[in-house]
Amino acid sequence: MAALTAAVNRRFRSGGFSWQQNWPVANADVIYIGSFCGLPGAQGFTSRRGYASAWGNIATQEWIGVCMRTNNESSSDRDANKVTGVSAGTPPPEAITEAGPIILEQYSVSGVSAQTDVGKAVYAANDNDLQLTVINSPIIGRIVYYYSATQVDVLTYGYLASLVI
Repeated sequence: MAALTAAVNRRFRSGGFSWQQNWPVANADVIYIGSFCGLPGAQGFTSRRGYASAWGNIATQEWIGVCMRTNNESSSDRDANKVTGVSAGTPPPEAITEAGPIILEQYSVSGVSAQTDVGKAVYAANDNDLQLTVINSPIIGRIVYYYSATQVDVLTYGYLASLVI
């Protein structure tokens, strides 16, 4: 897989309480529905703090969940199921994420090979790809069910849990 270039419907179920949160989108960033999203964190550029971005391999990024829908988008963004940040927007365009814990169902995670991978930490390489290999970005969840080497269920931590990891 690769970073998203179009919206995607993700199969998931609640992993606890459901909580959707609105996040203004960083200027010129594009977030597709289905994207893994984050905030730049305390070490991010000052001008981007507090604004959602598509997930990237950045050590200080904070997991805020999966983009479920958007609001205040342009008609072209609405047609493409995405939102593009505009700093001058009033109100600014927003991504709405499922910020509570969810279980991504039958998802492909790079590096999975056996039932013994259940319980292992999962990292997001970008707004679409998950892997077992430790990278710059923090852990976003754990494998909770093994179907095959190409499909597992992944419990993604909610926004609050990710702050303490």
